[in-house]
Amino acid sequence: MIGTFIRFAIRFHRNERGSISVASVFAFLFLTMVLGLVMNIGRHANRKVKLQNAADSVTYTGSAVTARSMNTLAFTNHLLCDVFALTAYLREARDQNARQLYQPMLDSWNEIANDFQSAPESEISQLATGIPQKTPLERQMVEVFSEFNSMVSQQLLPVTEQILAEEMIPVFQRQLVAMTPFLANDAANEIASRFGPVAQGLNPGTTMAGIMWRTDGLPFGYATMDGNSQMPVADPAFDSSVFAEFYANQARSERSVTANRYLNDLNNVMLRRFDDPIYGPSDPIIGFAKMSQFASLWRGFTRTYLNDLLTIEYPNSNLVYQIRRETFQESDQQTYLEDDFMYIGVAYWAQMDENMPGLFTNPLDSDSVGFAQAQMFIPRRRIMEDLTRLPPDYDHPFIRFGGPQHRDLMNQNWSIKLVPATAEAILGIAQTDPPNLPFSTPNLRGIGVEDFQQLNSH
Repeated sequence: MIGTFIRFAIRFHRNERGSISVASVFAFLFLTMVLGLVMNIGRHANRKVKLQNAADSVTYTGSAVTARSMNTLAFTNHLLCDVFALTAYLREARDQNARQLYQPMLDSWNEIANDFQSAPESEISQLATGIPQKTPLERQMVEVFSEFNSMVSQQLLPVTEQILAEEMIPVFQRQLVAMTPFLANDAANEIASRFGPVAQGLNPGTTMAGIMWRTDGLPFGYATMDGNSQMPVADPAFDSSVFAEFYANQARSERSVTANRYLNDLNNVMLRRFDDPIYGPSDPIIGFAKMSQFASLWRGFTRTYLNDLLTIEYPNSNLVYQIRRETFQESDQQTYLEDDFMYIGVAYWAQMDENMPGLFTNPLDSDSVGFAQAQMFIPRRRIMEDLTRLPPDYDHPFIRFGGPQHRDLMNQNWSIKLVPATAEAILGIAQTDPPNLPFSTPNLRGIGVEDFQQLNSH
């Protein structure tokens, strides 16, 4: 029996039939592991690209919402100044002060008309007959102009005065400033949700989320800053910082300059028939409608009304929004905005399920967070505001009466751009769990800011 078993063992050991099958089993297992590794690497790479694309889009979208809000604040600043100018114009249209004073001037011209008859120069002697012919025309112009504006004032003046009395524009601006961080986050989150999941096998039940952060490390819209806005703007009527008086004085100055410019432009358009020559059928110049001085009187009264609105009725309310600052030095303003008011968008995505989870695991959560940085920059001055680019003899009411010569909230051209993600706060942001979202961020095990910036490829 023992001999038989030994002979069987020897034959089995020397038998090579089926050895290829055994090798094939191990080769198949090895190739399966390699295939799983390659598929995991490809899926991770694809996922990282999608996550970074989402982060770029989240950052750009959220920052664009903020820039548009800044442009809206600038537009409503101009609108507020325009309402002041229109109210002053309509008050004169209602009270007709200039209309009550022009008649004596035309009467005086008629009284002295005969004095020109004996003048030796024919051009002057003709005034004796020309003045009596022209004064009725000027009276007609004034009366028609006054009646028309009086009817307009009856309809519009109550509206503009209510806008100022109830501070409708500042109330809208405050609501806009309060809601912009949440609008930016809603837009960022919506964009992120459209990037993932995009296919089966990439946690199809887990939607990507996005949040906007500021470069000082605060979540945009989820934290307060000593009661101030999270946008780089200040409300001069309610600011309580050390710059409160500066903001108020700056707002009054900008409001006065801009409102007077709008009033001047409005008067120039409406009074152009009094300022410009009037042409007949064969284009002879009949003359300027300046004998009554009605246009000068009208301009003077409207400016008085505007000054009363700005300095007596609303000296501390209906003020235009200002750019926030950290120091009184103008040169420090741009640095302050860049340090604290650039924006970091972060896209969050739950970790991917691994192929062959028993063999391959992801030791880090780094592929669950993608980030990018955007700069909301103060635009260049417009061509109309850059005097160096205009010819020396260029004359325009916008230039004569001044416009937004500073890069501030009177300029409606705020924009954003993606920039290298170099903010020091990114290291902390990447390790901070997003508020109100079920995502966990990676623990970078005490890595320093300098080391992180060397590793950061954004």
